[in-house]
Amino acid sequence: AFDAAAPGFGMAWLGTFAYGFQIYFDFSGYSDMAVGLALLFGFVLPRNFDAPYRSASITEFWRRWHISLSTFLRDNLYIPLGGNRHGGLRTAFNLAAVMLLGGLWHGAAWNFVVWGGWHGVWLGIERGWRGRAPWWPRWARVARTFVLVHIGWVFFRADDLGRALDHLGAMAGLGAADGAAVAAAW
Repeated sequence: AFDAAAPGFGMAWLGTFAYGFQIYFDFSGYSDMAVGLALLFGFVLPRNFDAPYRSASITEFWRRWHISLSTFLRDNLYIPLGGNRHGGLRTAFNLAAVMLLGGLWHGAAWNFVVWGGWHGVWLGIERGWRGRAPWWPRWARVARTFVLVHIGWVFFRADDLGRALDHLGAMAGLGAADGAAVAAAW
């Protein structure tokens, strides 16, 4: 979805959304096939996806997306780190650490670390907003979550940070900036 040398604004968004649906349909489809195959042999496996793109928050997204991995990360990393039992700053740290490690689980590359960090930051922001921002209607929260998740997919899909920044620049209507130069400056 990101092979275009310099996509325009509309194509950048279309490519991003197309990739988001591709990865969802691909991965959810494989998971559903595994559940069905297991049933043929008398095993009941839990559902691994539950309409994640209808989530009204990043927190809800992670309760619905790749449920087996989310549960594993929660039970084996987040809770042992203290979860949310040691105050807001420690909770934000725990969320960020778990999501960074979740990114590394997908591969030892900066794009996965940034993707995990992106989700970790938004999980922390949502935790801080809890109880303070219920005024958005559900459809607006779903749209916001959908866009934030898809911005994260740019990092997940990109070959390197420079290409991700190029694509994000196109999505922002700036054209393809020299993402490699920006990434090198980091």
